[in-house]
Amino acid sequence: MTRAEANIVLFSITLCWASSYIFVKNLPADLSSFAYMTMTSGLAFLILAVVFFSRLPELKGPVLWRSALLAGIICFNLVFERLGVAKIPASTASFVASLTIVFVPLFLLFLKEKPTTNNMLGIPFILAGLVLTSGVHRGPVLEPGILYMIAACVFMAIYVIVVDSFAKKHDPLLLSIGQMLWVTLIAFLLWCLEEPRTFFALTYTNEMLASIFLLAFFARAYAYIMLMYGQRYANPICVTVIASTEPVVTMVLALLIPDTFGQTETFTLTKLVGGTMIVLGAVCAGTSFLDDPQWLNRWRPHRQNGKEVPA
Repeated sequence: MTRAEANIVLFSITLCWASSYIFVKNLPADLSSFAYMTMTSGLAFLILAVVFFSRLPELKGPVLWRSALLAGIICFNLVFERLGVAKIPASTASFVASLTIVFVPLFLLFLKEKPTTNNMLGIPFILAGLVLTSGVHRGPVLEPGILYMIAACVFMAIYVIVVDSFAKKHDPLLLSIGQMLWVTLIAFLLWCLEEPRTFFALTYTNEMLASIFLLAFFARAYAYIMLMYGQRYANPICVTVIASTEPVVTMVLALLIPDTFGQTETFTLTKLVGGTMIVLGAVCAGTSFLDDPQWLNRWRPHRQNGKEVPA
């Protein structure tokens, strides 16, 4: 897989996650987050286990325990995200969740991996675009909901970096299957503590069951396998940069979604400018032209007979 193909794969994941809210809207408002995690991850595991049944005996040893570590990290992320979203406006939560793009390069610096010149130029554009598209308003910095969302960002950044290491050493398919298994077990345990009746406490509808299946297939089974494969050929910053385009994808999809799925989205000049900045920042941060000597030489003046002439 080339770098361009990996970027396309990663963008398809962003498309899945950005469009998943269509199906989330069909879920009961009082559905526990732990119930949601249990059912979507559990169904995703069953789908993968049936399709790749012959590979299940290989799910043992280091790959099994490393997938358990990944599951633990992503569960912390989801729990803190759930607590944060419950306490602050959705626009603020969306913006703070996007700050993963700041934490990933910061953590990589501790690992002595410096971001490229393109990364450093593109990330501020993305952050500015996220501020404009999210409509976030200034509020108390130490508000509990914001602190919960920051904690969720930290765990998501750790997850991206750890996946980058594990996916290059182990089979991404086995890591994904193991992760879905462990997330299901952890989420079901938390669900039991929250609601001992678990599955028997729910009211099932056709819309709910269809939404759970589609979320399990696209947002869990497909997305996490492709993320593992994509990270074998893309660095963590590139993965985060592509994920940061999710607000733009969401806005575009919202224009194409019929009213039966909820409120339609309308473009404002502010959102249009913000979306443009995100795209420009993502293109800049996801490429390497500023670190390419050949590209730089094209724009440097050359000397002929002691005089500077355009390149």
